[in-house]
Amino acid sequence: MKFRAVFLILTISVLVIITSAEQAFSQQDNACKPHTICASPGDMLKYSITLRDINSSQTYSFGDMVDTNNIKVLQSQEDNNKVLNTTLILNLETGFVHSDQDTSTVRPFLEVLASPVDYNKSDTSITPLVTEFNGFKRTSLVAFHSSENSTSKIVYDIETGILLEEHSSSIITINGNPVIVDFSDKLTGTNMINSDSDTIKTSNISIPKWVKNTAKMWSNGDLQDSEFTNAIQYLISNGVMHVPHGVSGASSAQKIPTWLKHSTGMWAEGQITDDEFVQSIQWLITKGIIQAGN
Repeated sequence: MKFRAVFLILTISVLVIITSAEQAFSQQDNACKPHTICASPGDMLKYSITLRDINSSQTYSFGDMVDTNNIKVLQSQEDNNKVLNTTLILNLETGFVHSDQDTSTVRPFLEVLASPVDYNKSDTSITPLVTEFNGFKRTSLVAFHSSENSTSKIVYDIETGILLEEHSSSIITINGNPVIVDFSDKLTGTNMINSDSDTIKTSNISIPKWVKNTAKMWSNGDLQDSEFTNAIQYLISNGVMHVPHGVSGASSAQKIPTWLKHSTGMWAEGQITDDEFVQSIQWLITKGIIQAGN
């Protein structure tokens, strides 16, 4: 997808592989080497994709090994009751994939990164936090990007390198008119994640119920941005959320990104954790998109 490719140019460069060979993770086969994609025959990933108002799904089924480093992947895309199947060859060492019919054109396999994954801790656009997938608590990396005409969010599971979700909202021009295009891609099924992450830490974040009610009403369009911001200010004043040192909280000309209302609604319904909600708000404060001060 174009949105994913553009966003990853901005974010994937800061993702690097952990250099300690002793680090591993419980989900994966013991034969998997660090710094490579850990996938085996029989593994599966399924994603639900929404582009504007069009829904589709994409499934990756890992097949036989071609040789020591390469594995077959059947990509099945279902759109309007039509299924398009493509056989890919994925190099587990390099992370690049190509069609079995065309070996000259290769691209990164962005659904799974080499693992375990580390990140540039000085980059404020990338945040480690606890997310949930099918009831399992997972340690993840959430990368945000915002510009004048687009906002993006992408989430990878640290231990497996699996893409969990991505959202983007961009303004493009069609026939001379600006149009907002929303895109989302979310993991809905896999047999590669079946437990909590080993590194999960217990969260001590406690958010009052009234804040969640306010957030739900705001996400539904029943409250103004200022009322939602007042609730955020309460969390800051009571130490639930922290404004990074040196951030003034001055107002910004940027609009609050559409993905935040979506994420806030999911948080209000208990579909994402308090940690993820707090981290996303903190990032917006550091960028001046949400005003933290009075």
